[in-house]
Amino acid sequence: MNLFNRAIGGAIILALLILITYLGRISLSIGVMIFSFIALHEIKEALAKIEIKLPIKLLYFTNTLIMIAAFINNSDIYIASLAFSVLFMLMYIIFKPKYSLYDGFATSFVMMYVSFLMSHILRIKDVNFVWLLYITAWGSDTFAYLVGSLFGRHKIEKITHISPNKTIEGSIGGIIGACILNSIFISEFHLGVEIYEVVIFTIIAAVLSQIGDLIASYIKRKTGVKDFGHIIRGHGGILDRFDSMLFIAPVLYLFSRL
Repeated sequence: MNLFNRAIGGAIILALLILITYLGRISLSIGVMIFSFIALHEIKEALAKIEIKLPIKLLYFTNTLIMIAAFINNSDIYIASLAFSVLFMLMYIIFKPKYSLYDGFATSFVMMYVSFLMSHILRIKDVNFVWLLYITAWGSDTFAYLVGSLFGRHKIEKITHISPNKTIEGSIGGIIGACILNSIFISEFHLGVEIYEVVIFTIIAAVLSQIGDLIASYIKRKTGVKDFGHIIRGHGGILDRFDSMLFIAPVLYLFSRL
């Protein structure tokens, strides 16, 4: 039953992302913006378990500002939105005695972790590049799991307290697998970039994907939650699905501008 639930949940996620991406930049931007609000709520609930309070309404406001600026895709406006958001957040925390210094630091982190990183998806003008986001994140994760399960012998000792099953073989397999998938995609759909450029991007992006997954696992372990949410049957929350994509998004934005 669990396997069936995961299969159904995975199919729903895949179909939804394919649909909003296929329909173009506006539908993708609306979808990502909705996902970002859900992700903010999920991480707020997780941090509440270790008594960290986030001003969620403020985060919703700054998230809206950052996402709109990202969609407009003017660098000056985007930087201004980030600067205003951070300044407004700091002033808000200062004048609200119920929030501690730790709450302020956590709010800053969440703003950058969710709003800043995810907003880069909206900054990508050519939606065709967004497919590389999905391929890299899920391809790396799938190949890392398969290679690690079949050939993994050497645990990554430094991260066993976060993810005890990660292996060096699995990590390398994930990177190579993502490189193969992205190279095939570029060869078939011709995005105007060279294969070697795709390989370089994918190596960097796949490493960042694995780091993103580790950061999410670290937060979940520290807050004592198995999943960030339960919106997706068998797959947890939105943040559980986007954790490995978050750190890829800024690099993909830069890559799309080559």
